[in-house]
Amino acid sequence: MLLSTIENWIIDDMTPKQVRYLQPILPKNAKAKVTDIYGQIRRDFQLVPPITLFSPSSELLAGVWSIWRESQFAVGMIPRVKLEAVSAAISVLNTCPYCVDAHTGMLHAASEHDVVNAIFEQNNSLINDEKTRQIVEWALATRTPNAQILKSPPFTPKEAPEIIGTAIVYHFVNRMVSIFLSPSPLPVPSSSLKLRRVAVRLFGATVAKRIMKRQPISGDSLQFITQAELANEMSWAIPNNNIAKSYASFASLIEQLGKECLPDSVRQVVNQRINLWQGEEMGLSQSWVNELVAELNNDDKPIARLALLTAFAPHQIDKDIIDQFRSKYQGDEILLNVTAWASFTTARHIGRWLCHPNQT
Repeated sequence: MLLSTIENWIIDDMTPKQVRYLQPILPKNAKAKVTDIYGQIRRDFQLVPPITLFSPSSELLAGVWSIWRESQFAVGMIPRVKLEAVSAAISVLNTCPYCVDAHTGMLHAASEHDVVNAIFEQNNSLINDEKTRQIVEWALATRTPNAQILKSPPFTPKEAPEIIGTAIVYHFVNRMVSIFLSPSPLPVPSSSLKLRRVAVRLFGATVAKRIMKRQPISGDSLQFITQAELANEMSWAIPNNNIAKSYASFASLIEQLGKECLPDSVRQVVNQRINLWQGEEMGLSQSWVNELVAELNNDDKPIARLALLTAFAPHQIDKDIIDQFRSKYQGDEILLNVTAWASFTTARHIGRWLCHPNQT
């Protein structure tokens, strides 16, 4: 009981210190639906900032938690440690040090020290287990649409929902974390790899070890979401009914939020650019953004700029970009909705490259 109380205190203290541009709902202030969702998150994982940042919108919080929980945390066919390896690898791919630190800590908690070393040293030959090594190599190729390993993935169609579901979650979450959270969950400079690795090891030996022992029952998060029809492009999820339901609901929610929050002209510009994207980095210059928003009216340029940077260069979003957006749109909920729409629309685009060949 004492250890649980200490763990909760440590985790709850992270949200107000690490989240920027938003005011998430703290556990002590949660009401109604958020209270119920927070209770399940606390039981099955923890109220960490990458999840609580969505709390200004109870619908988004429910949807994000459901795709995340059912894909990665709920007990299923794939051992949790292999899904943590997917999480860490994709976070490296997307240059999200916060998520790299968090999930290499989880790997340390499961004594998968060789996988952590491989992730930090970018040397997959250090991974002892062949299946894990192949899955990491697959995850690192998810932004290379013509990669051979995507055409011949190292998992079966029945294993695909958990692995592909986790991959898409992190292509979505990495973007949101890069915008709204500090560079690391740990109290060390993110620029010091040596200190980060020490801190990650300590995290893995303490809080992460308790989290990794939890065994959430599949399907429990579905009580918080509405039903929807699964899109054809998400056929990879069909073998796991709970993952299929969570993704169907979340995709429908995101489409609805996009239509409600973004002008048609902006959605058209962003969607067209996402559909052309092949996983490449956009570079440090924002000239490409300026070109894409040039034909829009001045009132729509801030929201278009925010959405485009969220999709392709979330690290470049700073206070000026947020302030420009807030000069036209007030409140945390619409800021969350717009960035979540752009993030998931991009992650969904990536997902089209990942569908298991036996399911197409």
